[in-house]
Amino acid sequence: MTCQNCKREATVHVTEELNGKRREMHLCARCAREAGYDSLDDPPMFGLEGILQSFILAHVGEMVGELSRRFCPLCGLKFMDFRGQGRLGCPNDYAMFDHGLTPIVRRVQGASRHVGKIPARRAAAAAGLDRLKLRARLRDAIENEDFEEAARLRDRLRSAEDDR
Repeated sequence: MTCQNCKREATVHVTEELNGKRREMHLCARCAREAGYDSLDDPPMFGLEGILQSFILAHVGEMVGELSRRFCPLCGLKFMDFRGQGRLGCPNDYAMFDHGLTPIVRRVQGASRHVGKIPARRAAAAAGLDRLKLRARLRDAIENEDFEEAARLRDRLRSAEDDR
């Protein structure tokens, strides 16, 4: 079938019903875009992916529809790919898919926050990182001649090192 506007191959077929009259339009992707039939989404809604996203949005809900269009800019993982394979692609995915991951984690783990023990090596590493951060803040305070803050940071650093 050809586009009614430019005679290219029609890939978008629109059926509208207005006041009991049915009207069909057959458009190519460019003419459909110009007519405003893809204004609801960032990626084009044409083709199989667009049809699936429309179906998800209509039958599952707005949040899942929005998540189905999201992808991680670092690793390129789409939320629906995660749902299919059950694995995230990079640490940034936790932030990108937070709205979709939190209910899953809550359902699987029973909570969305870790409340268990921390391995001793990990706790020591975290404490070491805290001391490094304190030292950096102390250097900054000294460079900025904020000696009151520097004294507070020095005392915190001493007590942290005494606790080791």
